[in-house]
Amino acid sequence: MKKLSKFRGTLLATVIIFGMGIFFKGTTCTVYAAQVSSFSVKESQFVTGVYGKSDDGQEMVLALYNNGKKDIAFIRDGNTKFYGTYTVTPKTMTGTTYAERFDVSGVTFTYFEMDNSRFIITDESVVYALEDISAYEVEQLR
Repeated sequence: MKKLSKFRGTLLATVIIFGMGIFFKGTTCTVYAAQVSSFSVKESQFVTGVYGKSDDGQEMVLALYNNGKKDIAFIRDGNTKFYGTYTVTPKTMTGTTYAERFDVSGVTFTYFEMDNSRFIITDESVVYALEDISAYEVEQLR
């Protein structure tokens, strides 16, 4: 009975926080449904990680993992962080040497290379200049 009460309290708090986010439209914290638990990442192999910074100082981290059954991504963008499965499709962009479209559990963005530099552009047109980071650095930022 105590577990059920604790679950109801947690559920109620989540609903209140999410509702406040809808009420105060435009808040900086976005909620995404985590399709994959953080525990799944611990059982997966690190593939690559990047740190990005936009011209206006926004920061993001993207880390890709694989556990043999599925591809898992961790994204941290400002106040938002979540895990999800991802797919990658080739994309053509004028002026780029290489581009891919990522879909991480419904969150989409484009990775591209241009003039020996790498970038991610979000669907909101925020561009992040990228640099590689290690698995250890990703761990510190998660």
